[in-house]
Amino acid sequence: MSGPNRIRSRPARDACPTRRRGLSAVSRTVEVALTADTIEQIANHVAYLLRTEQPLERKPLTAGQLAHHLGVERAWIYKHRHLLGGERLGDGPKAPWRFDPETAKRGLTGQWAARGIEGGL
Repeated sequence: MSGPNRIRSRPARDACPTRRRGLSAVSRTVEVALTADTIEQIANHVAYLLRTEQPLERKPLTAGQLAHHLGVERAWIYKHRHLLGGERLGDGPKAPWRFDPETAKRGLTGQWAARGIEGGL
């Protein structure tokens, strides 16, 4: 098989040549031929997926993830956890906090509006 639409996969270069384990112990090559029709079908399916509005799953973020998202220190997140709509998972003294990014954004926007600060997130 040859041509511009040929895809060939190879074993990872960083695999240890002296000793391999698991599935990487068997070196294999897979060849796939993509016809113009197949490429067109893939492109149409990708375009369809991009057009359809699928609600993103909103997962609560940890304090570290929210800090990274907002560009602030993690300590700042804990200090302002109530403003950001933080919820504690459990009752114990070390129960973790989780934050909804949209709620946190609204809390900050409301705080900036109250202080008359332009811009925001």
